Amino acid sequence: MTRTEHIVIRSANPADEQAIAVLGVLDGGHSMPSGHVLVAEVAGRIRAAVGSNGVSISDPFWPSADLVSMLRVQTEDEQATRALRFMRRPSVRMAAAGI
Repeated sequence: MTRTEHIVIRSANPADEQAIAVLGVLDGGHSMPSGHVLVAEVAGRIRAAVGSNGVSISDPFWPSADLVSMLRVQTEDEQATRALRFMRRPSVRMAAAGI
């Protein structure tokens, strides 16, 4: 990557399925990200993806280690935010307290 390239991190959508499948094959095809999937786009192409299942894939012909790191940080932040929202619900707090 050069310093002038724009990186877009976003949630995957159904239109991304084929690009993610191709990326998975390029990455070796061992496992695929699933659940909530985030993708990193550079110059309009998906170069990396990370799923809420912890699986990441990336383009082996592109310097994508930093992209995977950014996606992992974003995924961890989203999971922590969801957990906090879940614990803030009064019914959940009462259930957790055995009330």
